[in-house]
Amino acid sequence: MSRFPPPQMMYPNAFPPQSQSSSSSTMMTNSGQYPSINNNNIQQFQPQQPQQQQQQQYPQSNPFPQKPLQQQQQQQQQQYGSLTQSMMMMNNQQQQQRQPSTIPASTLSHYPQYPTTANQNLNQSHQQIPPSPSSMQQQQHHNHSGMDQITQKMGSMVVNQGWNQMFSRLEAVNLLAEKDIYTKAIQQKRQQQSQPQQQQQKRDDLSCDKDVMRCTMNKIPETASLLQKSRLPLGVLLHPFKDDPNIPVIQDTVIVRCRSCRTYINPYVRLLDQRRWQCNLCHRINEVPEEFIYDYHSRQHIDIMTRPELNHGSIEFVASVEYMVRPPQPAIYLFVFECTSSAIQLGYIRNFASALLSSLDQIPGDSRTLIGFIAFDSKLHFFNLNDDRPVHMVMPDIHDVFLPHADCLLVKFHSCRNKIEYFLRETLPNFPCNSLNNGNESGKIIADQQSALGPALQVAVKLISPYGGRITLIQTSLPSAGNLSDGCVLQNREDPNQRTINSNQSNQALTPLLNPATDFFKKLALECSEHQITVDLFNLSPSFSDLATVAAISKYSGGSIKYYGTGTGGGTTTATTNSSSTMNIRFEEDMKHYLTRSIGFEAVMRLRSTRGITIHTFHGNFFVRSTDLIALPNVNPDSAYGIQLSISEDLRDFNQICFQAALLYTNSTGERRIRVHTIALPVVSDLIDIMDSADHNAITSLLTKMAVDRSCQSSIQDAREALINANIDLISAFRLIHTPPYPGLFISYHTRLLPLYSLALLKNTAFRLGISTRIDERVYAMEQMKSMPLKYLMLYIYPHLYPLHYSFDLKQSSPMPLQLSFANIDRNGVYLLDTYDHLFIYICKSVHPQFLSDVFNVTQWSQIPDEGDQQQQQQQQLQPALTTMMTRPPPPPILNINLNHSNHNHNAQMNGFIPNQLPSTNTTTTTNDDPLLSSSSPTTSIDTNSNDHSPTTTTAADVASNIDDNQAKTTTTPVKRKQKCPLITLPLLDNETSRNIHEFIEQLLNDRPFKPSFHILREDSRLRYSFLQYMYDDRNESAFSYYEFLQHLQQNLEK
Repeated sequence: MSRFPPPQMMYPNAFPPQSQSSSSSTMMTNSGQYPSINNNNIQQFQPQQPQQQQQQQYPQSNPFPQKPLQQQQQQQQQQYGSLTQSMMMMNNQQQQQRQPSTIPASTLSHYPQYPTTANQNLNQSHQQIPPSPSSMQQQQHHNHSGMDQITQKMGSMVVNQGWNQMFSRLEAVNLLAEKDIYTKAIQQKRQQQSQPQQQQQKRDDLSCDKDVMRCTMNKIPETASLLQKSRLPLGVLLHPFKDDPNIPVIQDTVIVRCRSCRTYINPYVRLLDQRRWQCNLCHRINEVPEEFIYDYHSRQHIDIMTRPELNHGSIEFVASVEYMVRPPQPAIYLFVFECTSSAIQLGYIRNFASALLSSLDQIPGDSRTLIGFIAFDSKLHFFNLNDDRPVHMVMPDIHDVFLPHADCLLVKFHSCRNKIEYFLRETLPNFPCNSLNNGNESGKIIADQQSALGPALQVAVKLISPYGGRITLIQTSLPSAGNLSDGCVLQNREDPNQRTINSNQSNQALTPLLNPATDFFKKLALECSEHQITVDLFNLSPSFSDLATVAAISKYSGGSIKYYGTGTGGGTTTATTNSSSTMNIRFEEDMKHYLTRSIGFEAVMRLRSTRGITIHTFHGNFFVRSTDLIALPNVNPDSAYGIQLSISEDLRDFNQICFQAALLYTNSTGERRIRVHTIALPVVSDLIDIMDSADHNAITSLLTKMAVDRSCQSSIQDAREALINANIDLISAFRLIHTPPYPGLFISYHTRLLPLYSLALLKNTAFRLGISTRIDERVYAMEQMKSMPLKYLMLYIYPHLYPLHYSFDLKQSSPMPLQLSFANIDRNGVYLLDTYDHLFIYICKSVHPQFLSDVFNVTQWSQIPDEGDQQQQQQQQLQPALTTMMTRPPPPPILNINLNHSNHNHNAQMNGFIPNQLPSTNTTTTTNDDPLLSSSSPTTSIDTNSNDHSPTTTTAADVASNIDDNQAKTTTTPVKRKQKCPLITLPLLDNETSRNIHEFIEQLLNDRPFKPSFHILREDSRLRYSFLQYMYDDRNESAFSYYEFLQHLQQNLEK
């Protein structure tokens, strides 16, 4: 069986057998083998106190609801059988004879506890239960077998008290007996968050927010062997640039750091006095600077305990000159976009210009901010925005690219604001049709199908390499032009007949497709990282674009990747094929967020930890400079990172382990800053404490990143087996400290959701087999798992299914998500499925007519607009439109210049440039600016000067508009539309139900950086499989159901 290769054989090929004779840390009882218990941790009996005080004394003895003693006895009698029943009867009789120094029944745990040593139990019994004649007679009466009194006491007390003590520290869950385990977990989490004790404990915790940095376990093993026994991966998940307005900003001239390990002062250092402090990582004693405790402006001493550095786990310093290798760079934004025939057919350029124009006031930057534009098809297109009107320069020679007028291609954002606005409003929306039509007597638009993406990136890197900055790359087709020797020309490697992987041969053949075909983009990315340049990729290609190869330009330069594909946009193949207009609207909304989000330039990040912890592997988009330093030319709040750790030295000498992540970056205003996050975790020597401190969300995230690496290095089948074996190893390790009282599949309470998440991963686009999946969508799903923050990754792995037909009030609580099983779908229900990249509204057939009227503004179920029916109508209306010529308006004034390599040395005079003739500007009726292309190859043409009044081509947007208009005519009540997001096609009506649903959807949209696609599906929809495929708990043609998966784990454990 295949397993992950984490440090120190975390998942070995076989679980190491444990010898009973040689093990000094275990003992044998009649209940099985258990680890020995430290006497200091044994819970002693205390005098009886009022019940309220006892509950305060043991606030976390049991997360489950307490039951009366009689109900507990009845439940235990049913579970443990007749033998245990007789022992409990004897134990109860003994407890009645004891002095009134017992714990009230309300404080007993639901499960038994740990076993203690026999001698200690015997001593306690002699001290607390003095023998009496009556008790001896009762003991002899029930002792039919003739065993003596001491043996009887030991047998009952060791078994029952031992189980009670053990499960007061470690909760066990029988997965085979738990129903709706996910829904129950969400309920318990909400109850815990609402408790005042949990809120106070969160406020008292000085560590940084768990959404910023969290470990896979909340208690660290003291040795590597103990970590290996737990079968838990050790790692840290980081979201260092998360937007948080509550982080204090320190503007002092002095930044206090350790002289030895360079750790920043934090809440977990030890203050020896007002002048000295001890580092919590290397334990070196340092002196406190005078500026840290004395305010020279007010001439008063400062209480050191009031310093923000000692009271916040997250802090941000304004860096001094010593943290600058060069002056802070300006914010530079260079947009490189494709203008081939595929781009013209998609029509995204108009949406791109609209998003950029509406975001100009919110783009981060200062007076030094620069901006530029480069387009590419089989040629390179440059735009000079320094002149009175935009100058369009064309470079046909892409084999030896050069920079024409580099000073004019990057213009100052604020001084050229009017020219930029004119370019985005008048020129760019009609590009490239305005330039392609100039000088063409036939009046036909000549669109190029070749994509010179490689040369365009090379010239873009040359343009901003002296400064650094961000390149926004928009791709719509497979790169097909450039130097063949460089590796920038790619071939179609995908065979549609091999998309379904159902054999070992096809599984092995898939591995090369998950890796880059050439190293051109990786080498260019490393050059970008050297010059502080990041490339962010937006892939809108509806066909194969070799995302595995092109994405390397973003992966190794610290950039982000956004893939839209056939309209799914989230890596999960659906039967939904959204129209280009819907995809463009989503692209426009995402671009607005992308342009206005926070950004940090020329950043580096280092993770420091206590001696004995070493870094094993980094996960995310970056370039590793050294063992603990990663280069991030740009850092954004939507990217996260995973770090896999190992224990290299024993940690017995430490009471706690600290991790500190420091991010050094330049903000958009040119200010150098250092953001520091610190967490502290205790060190334990007990395997039970380690199991009890596991974080199943963090573990799932780290295992997912490890599985992605295994898929690319070996095969997807090996990654699937490794995920399954991780669950088997964890359950096997749990059995070392827990012997089940009855047959079942028991697992630790804090890891109870790990098998459910593992099954969801096996059915995810990244790792699923037996279902047709595009290569680009599979690669994008893996890239999402490597760089997505934990909050969104868990939603991406296991979506949320909300029932909307129940009344709810967002002011009190949101709807409770259900288990992803079709058994939870009622025939009279309406459900919202949130997969992070998609929002599905699924309407069953027996919905009440009043609910249909209140939410969908229809009176019959068949009148609900279904996306499958809409697409079928669109395809029927678009077929005759493909052969129709479209009349276009004349383009705005733009100067076209051909650039030849022979005249690239001419500067401002442009002696070798040949301006093209501009067409006359007439006033005509504006029609759709997205041309439909004919099938000529390699170029296509469209007649734009025809005098006959031919009908205008109907596009997908027009069809969707007509459908909406027709549906609006069939409604019975007026619709009050107030939709903030244009993607949500659900009508907003003037009633409480409709408002609550819209507020809930708006809340979901505001809680994520990028917008999802929205789908309304009826129960009989042609696209219903796009919804049903997310029912991960159910069985499909190629994967287990959840119960079958648990049985599969149990069978492997019994081998």
